[in-house]
Amino acid sequence: MERTADRVLAAALPLFVTHGYAGASLEKVRRDAGVSNGSLYHHFPRRADLAARLLNAGMRQCQDAVLAVLTGAGAAEDVVRSVVTEQLRWVEEHPDLARWIFSDLPDEVLLAAEPDLGADARRYAVAVGDWLDAQSRAGAVIEGSFGVRHALWLGPAMEFARHWLRGRSRQRPTEAAADLAEGAWRALEGTR
Repeated sequence: MERTADRVLAAALPLFVTHGYAGASLEKVRRDAGVSNGSLYHHFPRRADLAARLLNAGMRQCQDAVLAVLTGAGAAEDVVRSVVTEQLRWVEEHPDLARWIFSDLPDEVLLAAEPDLGADARRYAVAVGDWLDAQSRAGAVIEGSFGVRHALWLGPAMEFARHWLRGRSRQRPTEAAADLAEGAWRALEGTR
């Protein structure tokens, strides 16, 4: 049996994506989920709590897709390319969740998401940063700050994904993955 919170989340995501945070009422979410007021407010006392749970879940899934590739053995080039491909696959397979996490969310949602979002972001940054540092020491990838190397690695792929999610590109993310992975590798390739 599907848990009440999961039913609420499943009903809320398409409403938030279609109507935006401000346009998706908790009453509409409640009706679409088929739950009582008491059940809804027990799990999500505020709309920001519901929106934050969706944001945290999406970010965690997106980050976990990267971390799963990093934990596998492989040459730096293979890992860099695979991470780009996996990120774009995740976006294509979860377009509504990707739209939500890439949207411009209000401060109240970000504040509600912060405890979990911050912990997940730190876990992700440490794991990816450690991998990049190890690869830099080996000469496989360039040296530099985490922020710059991460942007060179995934920035173009995420920008492409945003365009696709907004209907500005007919080319699917997985169709663009090889070219974007090539660009990421060329941007990060070290001197070895």
